[in-house]
Amino acid sequence: PDLLINSFYDPVADEACAFEELIGFHGGLGGGQNRPFLLSPVAWQLRNESIVGAEQLYRVLKRQVDAMPG
Repeated sequence: PDLLINSFYDPVADEACAFEELIGFHGGLGGGQNRPFLLSPVAWQLRNESIVGAEQLYRVLKRQVDAMPG
């Protein structure tokens, strides 16, 4: 990227700060982020498959977009 902006991470408290006024956030550097999830519409009917890595996630999402009408 041309520009990467990150807020602070406190390794003692294991906390980071988002730029928005949110209670919490996901992403960025630091903090425990070892339980990934995909929030998707129920209508997608995702296959019962493991998704490992960005390339596989892209294929899953692309398959859903390709199946959309229109």
